[in-house]
Amino acid sequence: MNDERVTSSSGSPSAIADAVSAFFDEHEVVSLRLPSGWFGRPHDNWHQLTGATTEEGNLLVRLDDTQVLTLQAETASSDGRVLRVVIQGGRWDWTEYGGDKEHTEVLGSGNVEFHAPHHS
Repeated sequence: MNDERVTSSSGSPSAIADAVSAFFDEHEVVSLRLPSGWFGRPHDNWHQLTGATTEEGNLLVRLDDTQVLTLQAETASSDGRVLRVVIQGGRWDWTEYGGDKEHTEVLGSGNVEFHAPHHS
């Protein structure tokens, strides 16, 4: 794989969903960085894609069967091991690992970044 490759998608949430799916097809697992910072410690938590779809004009990214990003996505760009999705806002619904306690974080504008491991 060439880590220097840059690709981008803009406009439609379905094109961005396709970009997310393609990124996971290539990398399998990622760490997650939200506009508010890393989810967990950087490169410590690895998430698998359950699905990337659209609903009511939003991008829905499901991770690990129990976590959902609902994003007002504007664009996505991939630069090797990092996929950046520029958002106007959104929500991160997640469940604690090994438990059933649910959490919701409202996301402000910024970037949601999916970071693949160095070895993929």
